[in-house]
Amino acid sequence: MRITREWTAVVAAVRAGAANRLAGAFRAALCVAVPLTVGAAAGHLEMGAAASFGALSVVYVPQSPYRYRSRTVAAVGAGLVLAVLLGGLVSLHPWWAVVVSGLVAGLASFVCQAVELPPPRELMLVLALLVATDVPATPAEAATRAAFAAAGAVLAWVVTMAPALWGRRGAVERQAVAAAFTALAWLLEATGSDAAKGARHGAVMAVRQARTVLRQAGAGPDDPLVRRAAAAEVLLEAALPVEVEAAGPLDTRWAAAVRALADGGSGDPLPDPSAVIGGDALVRAIEEAHAVRAGAAVPIGARSLPGRPGFASRLAAALRRHSVVLPSAARFGIAVGLGVGIGRALGLGHAYWVGLTVAAVLQGSNLAVTRRRVVHRAAGTVVGVALTFAFLGWGPPVWAAVLLAVVAQFAIELVIAVHYGLAVVPITVLSLTLFHLGAPEEDIGVALGARLLDTAIGVTLALLLRRVLWPHTAALRLPVLQARLVGSIRETLQAAWTAGDPDTLPQQRRALQTELATLRAVHADALADVGDDAVADTRWPVSAAVEELAFLALALPPHRRPPPAERGRSFLDHLDALRVALATSTAPPGTSPDVPGYQRTSTAAAVLTTVVAASTRAPRRG
Repeated sequence: MRITREWTAVVAAVRAGAANRLAGAFRAALCVAVPLTVGAAAGHLEMGAAASFGALSVVYVPQSPYRYRSRTVAAVGAGLVLAVLLGGLVSLHPWWAVVVSGLVAGLASFVCQAVELPPPRELMLVLALLVATDVPATPAEAATRAAFAAAGAVLAWVVTMAPALWGRRGAVERQAVAAAFTALAWLLEATGSDAAKGARHGAVMAVRQARTVLRQAGAGPDDPLVRRAAAAEVLLEAALPVEVEAAGPLDTRWAAAVRALADGGSGDPLPDPSAVIGGDALVRAIEEAHAVRAGAAVPIGARSLPGRPGFASRLAAALRRHSVVLPSAARFGIAVGLGVGIGRALGLGHAYWVGLTVAAVLQGSNLAVTRRRVVHRAAGTVVGVALTFAFLGWGPPVWAAVLLAVVAQFAIELVIAVHYGLAVVPITVLSLTLFHLGAPEEDIGVALGARLLDTAIGVTLALLLRRVLWPHTAALRLPVLQARLVGSIRETLQAAWTAGDPDTLPQQRRALQTELATLRAVHADALADVGDDAVADTRWPVSAAVEELAFLALALPPHRRPPPAERGRSFLDHLDALRVALATSTAPPGTSPDVPGYQRTSTAAAVLTTVVAASTRAPRRG
């Protein structure tokens, strides 16, 4: 039954994004087919295989704005060329290959995580590097292969950017903005139900994602989509107070009016705003959003997009003492180096496959995902080896092997976003076929049998190292992230309660959303690392209490007057004390003061104070 449900979910996911995935799969298959076909026609199939490694950059960020896609594909392509070059230079020095594999894998993982590169993240870079170390080459041959890889990378960039020449720009940006309004409609629809908290988080993240996509696209303040995203942000600020204050479900016409902003409809007449707390502000936000969509010059659209931190600043942030990126990248590099080293020490014919298996499994962000990937990797490899042997075991002509590689790349792009286990099958077929094309003198039967043994060693090593090397990184960093979120809550409340620059409050809310997303992600990983009994740990109530206070800070009604200056200052000082207590694991001083007119916020702060005090008294697990 579980397999049936999983398969049904995969089919549904594939159908949902069928058009986009088919286009991406076609581009990826083309970028593999062209270099391999040209190489075969020229009688230099190994160079065609080298070029195909550079062309693997085509699989990155396929559903992102073209401006961001252009830079990312170019950067990854350069990284793949460098990986092929370095791998070739150390291919005649086995133990240097081990050291270089570990160092490059760790560095690639660090950079990819720091800049938040989505899957396959560093995996293709590691694949290109490790395969290059396994094919002996002189320095001149290594440089030649790198040059062909560069040609493949250029082809990938051209294929990636070609649709932009046909006027197909802006689709990703429009989808992101529409998704933000859809999430806001769901928030209003879920109000008063058990799904409200999830809808609240989904709305915040969807509006944040719309801003991110438009920033990646380089959209200016006069861009209609930027104005619509700003309208969604204001609508979020109006909808959150309504959801928080509502005593029960809302009239469905509220959600219908917001959903019309996503699908282009007009929506039904809005209900009586006096029937809900904050209804007047919600009506204004919905009407202004419809006006912005119609092209009206509503001041709401004057909000600018926040700037994205530069490359250097993101690397510096990942190097902070409490960052989860550095230990994760260190674990990754050590594991890949050890995998290659163990393979060579055991005299395995293709030692790099051990390291590649370790790399694929350790891309999981927590222990639960790693365990699942172990199963998927093992099962997918067995099926992939069987399929490869069925196609290549009888010694087919070169064109058949090329076709197999193209079909495998096409299949990878269709399913990798929805199910890793299924994607492992064509990934195995592709990697084995490319190796066969690059080194046709190798016995394919021996290579396939070795792949099964190498995979078994790799998944075992990956699971062991995930348990041994910094196993509780996420849990140990939770208190610092909780403290940072409390500090951001304090700054948001201060901006809301004091007169000043009107841009300050939106900026603080955006910063609060970022800290909220970070804590949610690390919290989920920490839970998965610790296990099913983690709910009893004192860290989890703290995260839940901080998150509740954060949403209340985001949901401050715009019509509500600030508290008396002295009472407000006292409350903000208490939040400062809570921040320090979390960061230093000390007991918070005193009790949380009440804030007149903000009973929910006062109660949430009191709950947070209680759970922080309890967390400092109880021993922590992990």
